[in-house]
Amino acid sequence: MKKLLCLTLAAGALFSCAFKNDLDYPVVRADILSFEVEHAKKVRIDASTRTVFIELEETADISAVRLISMEVTPEASYSPLPETLDLSEPITLTLTTWQEYVWTIQATQEIERYVRVKNQIQDARFNVDSKTVFVYVPDTQPLSSLTIEDMKLEAEGWTVVSTTGYVSDYQHYTLVTQAVTFPMENLDCVMERSFDVVGRHNEIITWKFKAFQIEVKMQVAEVNPHVYSARVRGTFSEGATPRIEYRKASDSEWTVAQDPVVAGVGISANLTGLSEDTEYQCRVADESGASAEVSFRTKKAIQLDNMGFEDWYQDGKVWYPYLQGGSNVWDSANKATASFTGSITCPDASFKAEGNYSVRMESSFAVVKFASASIFTGSFVKLQGMGALLDWGIPFDSTPVGLSGKIAYKPKPIDYADARYADKKGQMDTGHVVIILTDWAEPFRISSGDGKFVDFDNDPAIIAYGRYALSQATDGFQPFHIELKYRSQREPKWIVIVAASSELGDYYTGGVGSTLWLDALSLDYD
Repeated sequence: MKKLLCLTLAAGALFSCAFKNDLDYPVVRADILSFEVEHAKKVRIDASTRTVFIELEETADISAVRLISMEVTPEASYSPLPETLDLSEPITLTLTTWQEYVWTIQATQEIERYVRVKNQIQDARFNVDSKTVFVYVPDTQPLSSLTIEDMKLEAEGWTVVSTTGYVSDYQHYTLVTQAVTFPMENLDCVMERSFDVVGRHNEIITWKFKAFQIEVKMQVAEVNPHVYSARVRGTFSEGATPRIEYRKASDSEWTVAQDPVVAGVGISANLTGLSEDTEYQCRVADESGASAEVSFRTKKAIQLDNMGFEDWYQDGKVWYPYLQGGSNVWDSANKATASFTGSITCPDASFKAEGNYSVRMESSFAVVKFASASIFTGSFVKLQGMGALLDWGIPFDSTPVGLSGKIAYKPKPIDYADARYADKKGQMDTGHVVIILTDWAEPFRISSGDGKFVDFDNDPAIIAYGRYALSQATDGFQPFHIELKYRSQREPKWIVIVAASSELGDYYTGGVGSTLWLDALSLDYD
């Protein structure tokens, strides 16, 4: 997915991009506007770092990727790239106008790897740099007779063909190489062994395989609490019939978790019907006894201030989505646009779903640039150069499963487009709402003039993400729901909710007059 969200500020349009340097040459940036290669899952162009990031499909040959097309700033010149690119290492490309701009093109390729061993305790761990895989089994499973049910060590198209390891005849160890056909039963893995994997061009990569025994005891290994539910995972000794039990810390009676999942010596269950912000205990038990108790506390069902957009105040031409002197959870780019087009994000008393107001966002044209209207959790910092600085995010420490509310939209055809989106002219505009949970150290500083935006696909601090988009006119307000998809179980520190009337406003692209309304938002919890 391309970088999203439309917090482009019309104030940036007041400044020409043709400044003079000391030698009186015009400063004309040279950018890569589009880049397409075969077998790309996605391509992201970061103008602020002059980098093209490519994520390749697993089936691609990273050393021979066919270049389909590339578009650069019309004024720029460069030495053409070869038709086939070796992206196993980053490559550089120099674009020249009056100045030279060095760009980096780099690719990543996510590879699914797994090793499945009978009686395995947990997923195998992989050290890609040393080409070593670590497998863990209970101490009751002899390492001299493992059953390897399946494995995948390299990309699609590579095949595990042979394994080499020491085999004991109870007197001597002999190094033996044998062909691989899964499942492989009674494989001696007391000592390290290796597996050879053959690629598309008959190249061979050798992986080391190390197996370890772990003492397994009855215990709670992990608790992941939400607001009204919690996920519990534990282990138990082989041969037992385990269960997971839980109770409020203030209660004496235990409740048995329903529908547990038992796999090998592991057990997990989803505890439901819990009370918010409440202390609980859980344990693993069987017919012989119970493990140590583990305490956890469910989270609060937090709602943000002014999610119905009832609170506003006006200072001159600028509308603020909060009461003067009150909690400023929400903000907009009105400070940058009000002097030229008025506040393009404002309350609407004549068209709302509930209460007295909705928030109305209308894309406009400010002096010489297109501007999308938006509202977001965070704060407008200041104008800077050709754009503005915005701080995205407010403190937040709960785990919602989604965002719901009422939405209305009246799109217009795209009539202004940045060069990289010139082909979208005439297409219908799109408005959207995005929600993310993160554990950034601080709010994310958007710099629209420098092209610095949140990378929703690749930012490792993003814990959960969801988006709702629409490009057709609605018949009044309609309900909507965004499901939050969690990428990690880490604790959130910040929440960002942002809505925009034109999704490509970051790139000065959209339809003048496209209007998005929001009302009656609420965070959903389980």
